[in-house]
Amino acid sequence: MARLRPNPLGVPAAVRAIASPVRQEVVDALLAAGPRTIAELGTLLGRPADGLYFHVRALMKVGLVVEKEPRREGRHVSAVYDVVERPLRLSYDGPVRRKDIERVVRGAVRLSLRDFRHGLAGDAATDGPRRALWGGRAKGWISEEELQEINALLTRVHEVLHAGRPREGARCMSLGFVLAPAKTNARARGAGARKGKTVGVTSNQETK
Repeated sequence: MARLRPNPLGVPAAVRAIASPVRQEVVDALLAAGPRTIAELGTLLGRPADGLYFHVRALMKVGLVVEKEPRREGRHVSAVYDVVERPLRLSYDGPVRRKDIERVVRGAVRLSLRDFRHGLAGDAATDGPRRALWGGRAKGWISEEELQEINALLTRVHEVLHAGRPREGARCMSLGFVLAPAKTNARARGAGARKGKTVGVTSNQETK
């Protein structure tokens, strides 16, 4: 009988390591682009390759990144790295501390804001079916069925983004979101309950 491997993002040390926005970028790049050398990671992320060694070693130490078969080009041999498994899912339960989960999400939001600022400074489309820049927040009272629909849509978006490989004609895009129960007053909660709506629902969607 096959043994189930423990979720690497259910281990406190791994969650603390991934709180770093730079390390989230490294994991995101490996998830989407596949096994890469440090030099290739630097090119994908627009960061000096020398500065990534420390972060890759930290991710290896906690079991999120592994070293693969080295790549030989002539006389030059380069180490190749990849994530330990796909998908990587952040565990909200078990021994992981809530404040560490918050740090991971905070880092993800910081990266999203950075990318949004970059988009504002550029010429990204802001309307229509090819829209590439979109920021905002939505809030409403939803049923369990509607929550399941939202989760299915978000899961599909994750699948599309993580399956995207660097290739001709493809652009690098990032998506940041937070799905969480919103604070409401007692009257609103009561009204929602009378109408059969669900208030205070939670999501266990994965975060990078």
